[in-house]
Amino acid sequence: MSRDIQLSKRLWRIGDEFASGGFARVHDAEADDGSPAVIKLVPKVPGADRELLFESLGGVPNVIPVLDTGEVDDSYALAMPKADKSLREYLDEIAGPADVDLAIPILADIVHALSALATLNVTVVHRDIKPENILLFQGHWCLCDFGIARYAEATTSPDTRKFMMTPPYAAPEQWRQERATTATDVYSFGVLAFEMLQGERPFAGPSQPEFRDQHLHVDSPPLAGCPSSIAAVVTECLYKAAEARPTAANISTRLKSSARPASPAALRLQEVNRTVVERRSAEATVASAVRTESERRSALVDPAEKALTTIVRMLRESIEEHAPTAVVTSSRDAALSVTLNEATLVVTVMRQGEAGGLAVPAYSGAIDVIGYSSIVVRKPADRYGYQG
Repeated sequence: MSRDIQLSKRLWRIGDEFASGGFARVHDAEADDGSPAVIKLVPKVPGADRELLFESLGGVPNVIPVLDTGEVDDSYALAMPKADKSLREYLDEIAGPADVDLAIPILADIVHALSALATLNVTVVHRDIKPENILLFQGHWCLCDFGIARYAEATTSPDTRKFMMTPPYAAPEQWRQERATTATDVYSFGVLAFEMLQGERPFAGPSQPEFRDQHLHVDSPPLAGCPSSIAAVVTECLYKAAEARPTAANISTRLKSSARPASPAALRLQEVNRTVVERRSAEATVASAVRTESERRSALVDPAEKALTTIVRMLRESIEEHAPTAVVTSSRDAALSVTLNEATLVVTVMRQGEAGGLAVPAYSGAIDVIGYSSIVVRKPADRYGYQG
């Protein structure tokens, strides 16, 4: 059922909802001059200001423009021109790998927008590059939904924010709940490019924990059936370390070069370069796995340290209450040191165990020691000279 709504600039006739996902409901719409459009309704969720939705992107090529904005009932409204189709619809139509000659112009359109965004005075990060957010409009493939991902992120607490990303396309830093940068969009672009050229994504999931493990710890598969120059670009986009990924401008230049016929010597250089890129990708994957393990161990050591602190405090209070003549101190290495009647008790501070575990002869393998402390009690020597 259609109805008229007034936004900031003009009157719109809004029709039935035809799509929804994430934070937006999408409706067919028509401007007061009869031109077709769509209106996205984004709920007013506590914690996110409406300004988060509206990036200043005037003049940026290959970005779907926002024609009008306003408020409708309990939602913010964004009016946009109606596109021909989404990249998801295109991929569903071809139902398999896209021909390289057809894929390159599409990828070039997308990365052209990312490259132009990098030249703005204020850094703009999309955070959710995926085929559903790439639309064919006026003969070019354009990015849409800028601001919605940032808006969604702002409405969630840190422990639930990970559920606001799209798992098949999320960069390693998003899984680590780190700040998204332009390199985050480059990684998602790499997943999208891989999917176009191979007919499937580099990581299959399907569950959220599996996607997390794959994006953080698993090498992307080698690309088959495409030029070495293209395969190298996509592999670099999928590097685990954000700082190692190419810039959008670099990708754009290399895509343009790949469209030109290469000499035999150039083809050989591209193949050697592809080998180097794949080796570096494998090294980055190992480094990412090591980092994850280190973070896991640190996260386990923290509560252990707190527990030890509580135990030491209770022990100290008990000693000071029942043996006030005891000398009680602490130092950088000793969480607690007690001297009483020539006997000493020392509780060392918590230390983090080394990865790989502690070898114990009684066991077939090693014991994974996350953290450890020691309690040492020494008493004076007895009449036989034995010190216990």
